[in-house]
Amino acid sequence: MYRDVKTATPCSGWTPEVKYIDKLVWSPAVPKELKQFFEPNQQAIEQAKKQQNSVRSGPDDKTKKANTDIGSVTAEEEEEEWKDIAGRTLNFLNEHVNLRGSDFPSIKEQRRNIKIKKITDKSHPCCGAYGLVAAQNLAPRQLILDYLGVVEYKSYSSSSDYVLRYGIDLSIDAEKCGNEARFFNDFRGVATGPNVCFLNYLDERTEKIRVGVFVLGNKKIKKGEELLVTYGKSFWSNRGMEMSEQNHSKHK
Repeated sequence: MYRDVKTATPCSGWTPEVKYIDKLVWSPAVPKELKQFFEPNQQAIEQAKKQQNSVRSGPDDKTKKANTDIGSVTAEEEEEEWKDIAGRTLNFLNEHVNLRGSDFPSIKEQRRNIKIKKITDKSHPCCGAYGLVAAQNLAPRQLILDYLGVVEYKSYSSSSDYVLRYGIDLSIDAEKCGNEARFFNDFRGVATGPNVCFLNYLDERTEKIRVGVFVLGNKKIKKGEELLVTYGKSFWSNRGMEMSEQNHSKHK
């Protein structure tokens, strides 16, 4: 599958053995119906929006009468029956989307936010490896970068260090294919806490659901600062590392 992946022009400092991509790669194992909820067909979305706008222009007298004859619908029934323009239920959106909006930057614009940098500080747990730093000042809660990789269904490589949860049955693995987001380091041993976080967001222009890396909280990030996430307790415990030490260079 990786042989057929369409690659993009990599950024400076990119790891040559990993395919650089500028959009998600979907495993053929992902059911088409499920993929449509996360990455709807754009032609179908445009048609649905036109139909929606047509309905909003107002029903005629016959339609009004028909609606009256149907009878009243309870709030519970409305919520159960409601689906968005991509056919997603309210429960699905609540489970898979942390925030939504229509002014998120494109991948090309996102790349201006970050820079891959080799770590030379000997006190850094990842000295000799690479990390991501802010290429410009970043505002609180700003979307920095999408996390890209291969979308897997119900299973993924147990040896990969680059797997993120995407949905209940979906994950994104950036081990073989990815973008700059695979270079985010864990905060332990570097700072008192993370300054960025992973969130699922819905872009209302495309109706696509993505995993984005956002500035955490109300603090700005200055140009040159390393961007640090938390990999989570399970990541370190599965690798035999002690969380209480808060230093991922120290093994049990």
